[in-house]
Amino acid sequence: MNILMIFRNNPLEVSGAVTLDLFNDFKSKGHNVRLLVDQYDTRYPDGIVSMETSYLFWKNKVVNKLKRIFKQDKVVPTEKKYHFHEIDEQKTFYKTSEFLKKAEIRPDAIIILFANSFINSKNIYELHKATGAPVYLMMYDTAPLTGGCHYSWDCKGYQNSCGNCPGLFSKDPYDSTYKNLMYKKEYMDKTDVHIVLASEWQQEQATKSTVFKNKPIHKILIAINPNIFKPVAVAASRERFGIPAGKKVIFFGAKSFYDERKGFKYLIEALKKLYELLASDPNQRDNIFLLMAGEDADIIKKDLPFECLNVGKLDNSYGIASAYQAADIFLCPSIEDAGPSMVNQSIMCGTPVVAFAQGVALDIVITGKTGYRAALQDSNDMASGIYEIITLPDEKLSGMKNNCRELALELFHPEDSVNKWLKIMKAI
Repeated sequence: MNILMIFRNNPLEVSGAVTLDLFNDFKSKGHNVRLLVDQYDTRYPDGIVSMETSYLFWKNKVVNKLKRIFKQDKVVPTEKKYHFHEIDEQKTFYKTSEFLKKAEIRPDAIIILFANSFINSKNIYELHKATGAPVYLMMYDTAPLTGGCHYSWDCKGYQNSCGNCPGLFSKDPYDSTYKNLMYKKEYMDKTDVHIVLASEWQQEQATKSTVFKNKPIHKILIAINPNIFKPVAVAASRERFGIPAGKKVIFFGAKSFYDERKGFKYLIEALKKLYELLASDPNQRDNIFLLMAGEDADIIKKDLPFECLNVGKLDNSYGIASAYQAADIFLCPSIEDAGPSMVNQSIMCGTPVVAFAQGVALDIVITGKTGYRAALQDSNDMASGIYEIITLPDEKLSGMKNNCRELALELFHPEDSVNKWLKIMKAI
């Protein structure tokens, strides 16, 4: 089968891990795969092709630097938590003919991954029309079904026509988000497009959206490499980070601790409540050790009631895996999130997760089996979940860790995930 994948970012960087894994999984099954990306890089293996040339790469670097120096970038005020990347989604970055020329194959299937500011809805329709191939649009966040925001929070505009956008501080019913949504709907209505998503939370949004409610929707959990993310001897992992022996280790992390949707306000509240819950047992309280990862993690360090260590930025493979392996619990306080894939990674490592009822936690964090799923934004409930797990007898905690690994191997082993992709594509 000829498979054309389209992804804006560099698949060799952290944000491209899911795309690169899927690309390699298809190739391992003997399929002819072409991955078109926007960003130029000399390290790409055979089959990964950038739309950007070496000349354009350096030209864009210079132009963007000059724009920053002379402040010529046109910045539309937005509410940060909605994560707007592109205000005008009708903008054309490349002609469809250019995508087809670079592809060099006639695809049997087209997979669109994260592609904002790279390929628009008209391009997608034209690719389908020119090749006859069905399109599979993978949802990393809610951007494909909204008028531009990547996280809609409580706004339900995408279920109607957008406009009056709180993310743009707009009172205009026909603002940019309205135009974007109508543009998407126009072209998606006449495209054979299938939505592929990675959590129950996303499925609920997609089935209610104006753009995709009448389209086929499939759920495939994000695959995690079981040879990297696996249970190992705890002592060895803790020694790497210099964690004292005998501690109960709680791990958490994020790309940005400033991001409101990651919920670190609630994490701090939950840990303070946990400190109170352990007041009657000072030895247990002094035995808690917090391990955190992230370039700006120190911004919350002063607010944490337990001994903690910030290990900074970890790579998205062996580095982050070693943190899960060193921990007794992974804590995910996200309150607006399609994933995160860190939940999948932790469970594949055999480390129980305490998370809010949000994103992929709805699918794989099962209270009493693989961790504890707390009520959304309820810090007290999250604290209760942490307390429940760290006070488990060793035998029961070991059983929960085994449950995590077994569930991960069953639901998001790479072999299983790629087979689900192929089953869907072959059926169509």
